[in-house]
Amino acid sequence: RQSSDGEHQQSHQTIQPPPLFARECCLHDHSKYITMLIEIGAPCSLPLGVVRTREGTTRLVGVSLQHPPMDVFAEASPAFSITGPMAHKGFAYAQRFLAHHGLPQQANIEIELTTPDLMGLGAETLLGLSVARALAWVGGLPTDDALALAHAIGLGPEQALEIWAFQQGGFLLADAQHLEAPPRRHAIAHTDHEQAWGFVFLLPRIALDAPETLEADRLKILLEAAPHLSPETERLTDEELWPALEGDDLSAFGHGLMAIQQLNRQALADAGMSLPFTTAEQVVLDLFRDRGAVAWGRSPTGMALFGLVRGASASDELRHHLSQLVGIYGGRVMATITDNVGARQALHERRPAG
Repeated sequence: RQSSDGEHQQSHQTIQPPPLFARECCLHDHSKYITMLIEIGAPCSLPLGVVRTREGTTRLVGVSLQHPPMDVFAEASPAFSITGPMAHKGFAYAQRFLAHHGLPQQANIEIELTTPDLMGLGAETLLGLSVARALAWVGGLPTDDALALAHAIGLGPEQALEIWAFQQGGFLLADAQHLEAPPRRHAIAHTDHEQAWGFVFLLPRIALDAPETLEADRLKILLEAAPHLSPETERLTDEELWPALEGDDLSAFGHGLMAIQQLNRQALADAGMSLPFTTAEQVVLDLFRDRGAVAWGRSPTGMALFGLVRGASASDELRHHLSQLVGIYGGRVMATITDNVGARQALHERRPAG
């Protein structure tokens, strides 16, 4: 990756905050010294529904995915700046983090790539966590505790799915009422491309009148409808989803997931807060069903439509048919596999030009 003032070179050393002398040099004359940047890469998080336990606890079920990802760079700087897509939201999180820790406004943040907003893939929360981790490194603070980062930028248990996806990835069952409670987690292996669980997405075009708060609004509705959920969702999770995950039984997993999604839609209807599919969405979901997906749906907190298949060949075929259906103006068609690591970070050197 090239920049106007030099080349970013990968460093294989252990991730550490920049030495005080180096940071002071950066602040005095950035052009004369080799400076260090940190890169934060984060997965996206697809919520799949809410589970209600017999004890009345509300849990969010979802999966961490490698794409579409988040990618943020940061370095020490004499003044504060943040650029790139969703910079206004990143700025708000940065200000919260700096104020929480009493840190100076001395960092340059470049948002290189973002998970598309309003799709229901956790873009805003994951951007906030990425910016917080980058600023923690610049400020010489620990970077590896997602709960501490979340606390510093004002996140709560309703964002548990994204926070734990950032921390460790995987298929997650996260407590939506107690953030500190570790989630139930399972890693979905994908060493063999033809056996990997593949999620095929349609990320539709966003209407001009779509509210910026769409994801937060839909999450609020989903959680408010939770008391109307049947505890059958817990049985399905314990007796169908988890055994299917452990046995790599995609068909059984798909059956359980479709049942949980139906119970979530019923709870929303019972609460008087239905979010029915549009005609265009139903056409896409029907295609997923007819072309071999074992499960399909819409992110309950956004606009992304997904179909779940096994293997690269099935994924390629489904993407082909989906692209033919929606055309070049119908939205972004893509596929991804699960993420089992969470956010990654790496150091790079920025060398002076010449």
